[in-house]
Amino acid sequence: MNEQRKTTIINEIKYWKKSKLLPDQYCDYLLTLYTEGEHDIEPEPEQKRSLHLRFQPSRTLLICIMVQALFLLALLVIYFTEFPLGLQISTGIFFTIAIILLANRTKRQTLALSYLYLLEAAVLLFLLTIHAVVTMFAGETLYIALATFIHCLAWFMIGWKWKLRFFTIASLLGGLLLLYFIFR
Repeated sequence: MNEQRKTTIINEIKYWKKSKLLPDQYCDYLLTLYTEGEHDIEPEPEQKRSLHLRFQPSRTLLICIMVQALFLLALLVIYFTEFPLGLQISTGIFFTIAIILLANRTKRQTLALSYLYLLEAAVLLFLLTIHAVVTMFAGETLYIALATFIHCLAWFMIGWKWKLRFFTIASLLGGLLLLYFIFR
């Protein structure tokens, strides 16, 4: 292979590695292949790595605090204010969407926290729905049971489609509780 072409390819691979266009393992493999094993794998600078690791937990903690604050604020708006029902529903939906977006944002760092946030969003949407049904239908048991069944069915479908076991388990437990309250 032409030496100039080989140098161009090696520089391009180094650029890909630096700008994270390819995973480091692939870039290291390609660099080893094109340099015929003479390339030393460059370790990540210690200062940069430690800076990244030092601020990562605080970012995760900040997002966790934000999600909990949104959840509690939504509960405050739903249960402890005299806002009109439409405003309560729209505020609750806004907070639910915000929690889902934060869950998607934290999926890379901590998958378990992301799942917890999704579960909080589902519970918040469930509480919002039950509050709306109780307010609109004056606490009719049939409508509350129907809303609970729809949520359990939606949770089951979400758990089955995206293979989220906790949604499937929550739907089955919710269905069992619903059957218990219907037939007691």
